Amino acid sequence: MTAPDRSIVAADGTRVVYRREGEGPTLLLCNGITTSRFFWTHLAPRWARRFTVITWDLKGHGRSEPARTAAGVEIPALARDALQILEAEGLAEAVPVGFSMGCQVALEIYRAAPARVRGLALLLGPSGRVFDAALGPFGPALHGLIARLPAPGFRLAFRGVRSIVGLPGSRRLGQWLGLIGPAAAPADVKLYIEHFVRELDPGTLAAMALAAQSHSAADLLPRIAAPTLIVAGDRDVFAPAPRVGVPLHRAIPGSRLLRLADGTHTSLFEHHQEIGAAVERFCEGLTGRREVG
Repeated sequence: MTAPDRSIVAADGTRVVYRREGEGPTLLLCNGITTSRFFWTHLAPRWARRFTVITWDLKGHGRSEPARTAAGVEIPALARDALQILEAEGLAEAVPVGFSMGCQVALEIYRAAPARVRGLALLLGPSGRVFDAALGPFGPALHGLIARLPAPGFRLAFRGVRSIVGLPGSRRLGQWLGLIGPAAAPADVKLYIEHFVRELDPGTLAAMALAAQSHSAADLLPRIAAPTLIVAGDRDVFAPAPRVGVPLHRAIPGSRLLRLADGTHTSLFEHHQEIGAAVERFCEGLTGRREVG
């Protein structure tokens, strides 16, 4: 991805960085927590051959500034950041494509501006309360730990996690724990490790994790009228298909489900061919929708 950085200043004063590539109907790619544009390294260039592709860094991630307020990392605020990017680019509507926590952001984009959403693509993520299904019994415990730790304590703990993630054997450890899929290429995992070690702001990360757990779009799901594609992985320890993707599919009227038997939370690396083609087919079915001025 070689497009130059652009930016907006969010409502809380934080500079949020994004890129625009390609031409055609707009795909607005919404990252998960702890990830950045590199997670779309296989998909964004592919889609940019047919679509206008917007990638952007969440506050405290990548090249975006740390959030200036806790309110600025609440899920509806992140959705407003995304809509502000569309405004800055003069784009009337888009297909929000959410990954992980980005699914929550995509759903709040729809809640805030349904007329601007041609369709929704929800990849490997929940509609809310992100820790409830993540990591089995360890997810709620991790949330409790983040909630209890004062800011200095979290920064100290995060420094320790960073040192572990930066070790030479961290990829194999992540695969053994199921956090990284077995087919994820070392070069792709390296991008994640470099971002985690160098480009995450701990304070923003902690506030965003708490906001993601307190948020829920469950009330919205039965009222979604936009065409919706859901991608879920049976081996995804953060958003397992039986607990996340399948209930999401049942809750959203008329939604489509792509269930990957070997799908993990790094399937954007491992299964980018299947996911890329599925999103393209989905978008082809949206061409008859009315343009919104």
